Amino acid sequence: MSNSWSKEDRVHFENSEVMKQFEKNLIENYKKLESIQKKIAAAPTQEDIKNTKDMTAALREMNNELNAAPAADDPEVKDDSADTSMGADDSNDDNLADKEAVLKDLKNMVKIALEQKEYDLVYKIERTIDSISDKEIVCE
Repeated sequence: MSNSWSKEDRVHFENSEVMKQFEKNLIENYKKLESIQKKIAAAPTQEDIKNTKDMTAALREMNNELNAAPAADDPEVKDDSADTSMGADDSNDDNLADKEAVLKDLKNMVKIALEQKEYDLVYKIERTIDSISDKEIVCE
């Protein structure tokens, strides 16, 4: 349409403050829409939220089991404290058994995370397993 305008009209149109402001507003709104679309695309879906809640519940349960301390009146607790002062061999065996139990639980968590396709979580858990088992990671 502007091609059929006279030279003077085209110059006035291009230098018009109203049209410059209109063009500026149009570009700003377009950029806002792009950012909103990116946020919507990055937003987690209902299924992702459900899977995250399931994993969070599983991790809380695991932490509760690991952090559960025996009662102070429990006779086994008193016996364990006496045994640790006797020798280091018994405590080393207990640590090894605890370590194996934690590794077993972490491996189960890896299976659950793989089923739910939480690959970032799988990576973190596997790194934790490696650090607990003191495996040396060699990059080729």
